[in-house]
Amino acid sequence: SVEIVEDTSARLLSLLDQGRLDLAICRTSISRQPEHYDCIDVRDETLAVVANRDHPLAGRAQLELADLADSRWVVYSANMPMRLSLEREFQQAGLRFPLQLLETTSAFTTLSLLQKNPELVALLSTDVARFCTGFGMTCILPLSLKSRSEPYQLITRRGVSLSSISRLFMAQLTPQQDTP
Repeated sequence: SVEIVEDTSARLLSLLDQGRLDLAICRTSISRQPEHYDCIDVRDETLAVVANRDHPLAGRAQLELADLADSRWVVYSANMPMRLSLEREFQQAGLRFPLQLLETTSAFTTLSLLQKNPELVALLSTDVARFCTGFGMTCILPLSLKSRSEPYQLITRRGVSLSSISRLFMAQLTPQQDTP
């Protein structure tokens, strides 16, 4: 059987290390021992700033990060790749990183908080942001981000044999190589 676990890269790598997962889609950059893994880049991740459709800046044609500097942000935990990207954005803009943060590792919790409070903003993957916006749950704020997030990787433990179902799953997720 296939079990899908949603969590942070740190937690997924921990489960992988314990042998509780055969593979994970996450990032090894947060690992202290990235050499313990075999990795295949699966997809680049772009990021978007999202908010409740009734956010005071939702109707603007263009925003700068300074426009959101005093906003209350829903963010991932410290040292997680998406959080680091947001911190980099603030640093590159010469702005102080917000202090009163709401931290969560759950996309569902982030969306729930955005739904309940039109003053909040959050950084999500563009794929998730578009999905939620398509259903009218949020809006993507018109802010161009300069920093790039790391690509998602398909990660396995180095030297560990995979089950046939894991190999099949990997084949579905990895780009097919053209043969000459």
